[in-house]
Amino acid sequence: MSRVALVNALLLDPEAEAPVPGGLLVEDGRIAARLAPGAAPAGAERIELGGLALAPGFLDLHYHGTLVLGRPAAAAEAVRETARVLLGSGVTGFLPTTVAWPAPELLARVGVLAEACAAHASDGAAPLGLHLEGPWIAASAAGAQPEAGIRDFDPREGAALFARAHGTLRMVTFAPELPGAARLQAELGERGIVAALGHSQADLAQVDAAVARGARHVTHLWNAMSGLHHRAPGLAGAALADDRLSCDLICDGVHVHPAAVRLAARAKGDGLVLITDRVAAGAGFGAGALVDDGTALRLADGRLAGSRLSLDRALDNAVSFGALTRLEAVAAVTLRPARVLGIERERGTFRPGARADLALLDAGNRVVETWLAGRRAYRAA
Repeated sequence: MSRVALVNALLLDPEAEAPVPGGLLVEDGRIAARLAPGAAPAGAERIELGGLALAPGFLDLHYHGTLVLGRPAAAAEAVRETARVLLGSGVTGFLPTTVAWPAPELLARVGVLAEACAAHASDGAAPLGLHLEGPWIAASAAGAQPEAGIRDFDPREGAALFARAHGTLRMVTFAPELPGAARLQAELGERGIVAALGHSQADLAQVDAAVARGARHVTHLWNAMSGLHHRAPGLAGAALADDRLSCDLICDGVHVHPAAVRLAARAKGDGLVLITDRVAAGAGFGAGALVDDGTALRLADGRLAGSRLSLDRALDNAVSFGALTRLEAVAAVTLRPARVLGIERERGTFRPGARADLALLDAGNRVVETWLAGRRAYRAA
């Protein structure tokens, strides 16, 4: 049995009230126990962390990267490369996220991505399953999604996609006002897939109906959705007011103004999750060329088309914007996304028995090291 004692750290436990000095004992890739400051059991390999902050590994529920570029056949290698790259920002688990491709291309890409998830090696962040962002969204709230691929839910297409995914679908973002949305939700519920509301112009009644059918999450709050008005709350207002809905948010200061980030944090409490919605600059994914303007990715007409965020920068932004404390921001990239997926016993936590996937942070919340199952997998230069 391998035993490693990580000592002299500042523990950022997302279930604690405050950071505390201490360490962790890791046995066979799992967290075995907390350690008092400086303590290390006899027989364990002692790793000195020098007072740096130690958090559970980060989880990104919404990541496109290069996965949406190039030919469908290239998606498998994109998953492998993404898994390695994400370690540098402390991410140890992520959802490869699609866009609204036409039916044949979406089916092909889902098949390749599902196989890549199943074949994942242990040397990078784990693809935890697929996030289908579209195609069942509102054209009037497309954002940068390719409008040619947007459509209503067709049960025959859905059956083909669910079959091709081989159980890897974890989240589907859809517009609840579209024809077929109720049938889609029934299918998602039967399969235990997270039903997330987004890219939608739904009114409050339509959101309430979707929540009654089991929707529990909202994708990139404020962006590509009916906004908040005091006489017409829309999806954004419903998301802020309904405690049954968790929300994720792109915390780059561009997609959402820092004041709106603070508002979301106050309204949602521990229901607020941070994501990147990162997209690689390049030829685009059917919606046109994507241009990196230094703060975000945009289409030629100026529309936002995804972020250039990393999850450690999203964490630090949430703190610098005055929206979250450091410990709350850690929770928003660890325990809270794990709860959305129902994996909070396994990931995003320091609970005994959980995977020893860890992120070591400096005072500026930059990732110094990332650990996978009790093994150092990344160290900053």
